[in-house]
Parts: sequence; C-alpha cells; structure tokens
Amino acid sequence: LDPLEFLRQLSAKEKSVCIFRNILAFNPADKYILKAKDHVDLKPFQRFISRNQKKRRLLIGYLSYDLGRILHEVKSTAKDDLKLPDIYFLAFKNCITFENKRTVVHFQNKNFPKLIAEISKREITQPPKTKSKNFQPETTVRHYQSSYEKIKDYIRTGEIYQINLTHRLKAKTTAPSRHLFTKIAATNTVDFLSYLEGPNFEILSASPERFIRIKNRNIETYPIKGTRPRGETLIQDKKLAVDLLKNTKEAAELNMITDLLRNDLNEVCTSGSVKVTIHRKLQKNPTVWHTFSKIIGKLTPKISTVDALLSMLPGGSIAGCPKKRAIEIIDELEPTTRGIYTGTIGIIEPNGDLDFSIAIRTIIRKSDTLYLQVGGGIVYDSTKKAELRETYDKAKSFMKILK
Repeated sequence: LDPLEFLRQLSAKEKSVCIFRNILAFNPADKYILKAKDHVDLKPFQRFISRNQKKRRLLIGYLSYDLGRILHEVKSTAKDDLKLPDIYFLAFKNCITFENKRTVVHFQNKNFPKLIAEISKREITQPPKTKSKNFQPETTVRHYQSSYEKIKDYIRTGEIYQINLTHRLKAKTTAPSRHLFTKIAATNTVDFLSYLEGPNFEILSASPERFIRIKNRNIETYPIKGTRPRGETLIQDKKLAVDLLKNTKEAAELNMITDLLRNDLNEVCTSGSVKVTIHRKLQKNPTVWHTFSKIIGKLTPKISTVDALLSMLPGGSIAGCPKKRAIEIIDELEPTTRGIYTGTIGIIEPNGDLDFSIAIRTIIRKSDTLYLQVGGGIVYDSTKKAELRETYDKAKSFMKILK
C-alpha cells in the first residue's frame, strides 16, 4: 500500500487518524486528554500509559510546549487563544506500518486485516473545490523587531545566552486536512512526518528534528541549530552549506544547545554514559540547510522512559539557554501561547521504548483556519534582518500547499 493514497481512501468512519513516521492508526481503543493550568498532576497520565502498555497497545500523541513551561513552574501571561490540550494521547489495538515498500498490519482485532483490505479497494476521494487564503504573518515586523531588541538587551546583561524567538502565520482554507497532509508529505522529505486528528483540531507536521529516542533504555537526542536557505543552483546550494559550516555565530548557537541537552541527559543517565557522538553535521531539507548534533546516554535504573521524556520538556533547542529564564522571556515577548508548536509528537511502545520529534514546521488547524509558527535561535552575534528572514525560509515549503 502507498501510505498517502491509503490516507485518502479512509472515510469519516475511520476516526482519530494518527500518523507518526511510518505508522498509521485510527479508531483508538482509549484516549487521554488534559488541559493543564498552573500546576499539573502527571500521575493519571502515567497510569493511562501503564494501563495500555499492559494491554500491548501502541500510544501515539503529543505533549505541548506549555506542559514543559508548567513543569518549570513558569506562569503564563500570554493569551491562550487556541485552547489546545497540553497532553493528547491515543491508544491503539491495531495499526499499519509502511517500510521499504512493505506494508505490515499489526492487530489485536481479528477483523482488522479484512477492514484494511476493504479500505485499500476504495476509490481515492478527490477533494471538492476549495477556497484558500495563504499564510500571512499575525505579528508585525515592528513587534518582532521590538522583541528582538529586548532579547539582545537580556543577552548583553547576561540573563540569557540564547533564546528561540518565534512568531505566527495564519491562513484560511476549506481543503480537508487529510488532503493537505498528503501535499505536505509529498513535498517535504523529512524524517518526522506526523498527522493527528483531535476532537476539534488537526496537527500536520513535517519536522526535521528528533527530540529523543529511547530504545533498550539507551537515550539519544538530536538538537538542530544553524540555518541557511537552499540555493537555486547546485553551486549556490553548496556555497550556502559551506557558509553555514564556517559561520562562528551558528557554531556558537549549536554548541550552547548541545551543552544544555548534555546536561539534561546527565540528569536521567548513569554517570559517564552521556557522550556527544555527532557534532555540527549538515542536514539537507527541502528549503533549508541545518546543522545538528547527536548526544547519547544510558538511563539510570530508577527512572522510567516516560519520566525521562517529561524531565526534558521543553526541548532545549526551541527554548534557549539557560532554559527556565528562556521560557520566562518567551512568555513575556510572544503574544500567544505556543501549544503543540515546539512541543513534542511521538509514539510510546508497550515495552517502554519511545520516539519523539520536536513539533516545528507544524500546522495547527482549527475549523478553516491554519496556524503556522516559525522562529529561530538568537545569540549575541545575531542580526535582526537575517533572523527574521530565516523564519520565512523555514515556512517556504508550507506556502505552496494552498496554491
């Protein structure tokens, strides 16, 4: 089966469709939804996970950026206009995996393979004629520049070394979300394509960045920092990649976040197991070049994989350094809460292994409105014009889906 074709063969009877990387599932057996406030009790969520792991169910969902803010005891003054859950997880008895042109059906319900065979014979639905208005910034250039200048003041006075400043774009469309996701997936060759259907929202993500993966209690994280646009020609493209690698500002940015995440891993890993195994390696994406690092460790016996995940929220690469002060400044300067944006999307397996992406290059849909937030890390050597331009470079591939 072709996963994108199969998605378009699903009907309204197939509810709460979820995709993460090569996994597709629908019609969950259980769910957990939480809207947190200034304090959160995570025990019910952990019981939900434990209950479904015992039943050998796959868990797919997200943890919001704002859940991380709450766990760091930072009260928000920003406007929560989208009112999304801070935890949204679904448990599935059945799912399909697509890998190397091979489709595998995993099931507890004996009728599930028959249902998949029936769905795969349906005609692919063509979307009705749609009306769309493409993405436009909600934040004025003046507001962005004012926030940028305040950040530079914080850096100069030593309160912060690096921070991720973002702003939001908004679009309108009547196109179905499943169809929009197939367009995103067709034009974004990234490792972490994700699609989640909620009770009154959809999440469409094409993230290039893994947050953490834990397998056999070995943990790894892949922070991304440093960006250049892709070139129009092969020569220009190569020149931009080389420029990124040679740039000391971009190197400093990644160095700081690599160090922050190494410290985060040291909090949950056995002594001496945390190592940086890749540093400043190029990553090619459809519209931008990035550089990234890889940090690994071995979890201590006393901590669960989910506890390790929660302890690292929010991701250092999309907050800043030091993390708690960065979270406070982000709340001060960004007019709306981030919600799922720069949170984390992923899967938790019955044995505790898990894999999560950072929710960047991510659309939040509510009704006929699409929200796309974009940003970048600001350090002492940053320049205002380049930082704003970088945010639009990151949004380029999404600008095409409504045309």
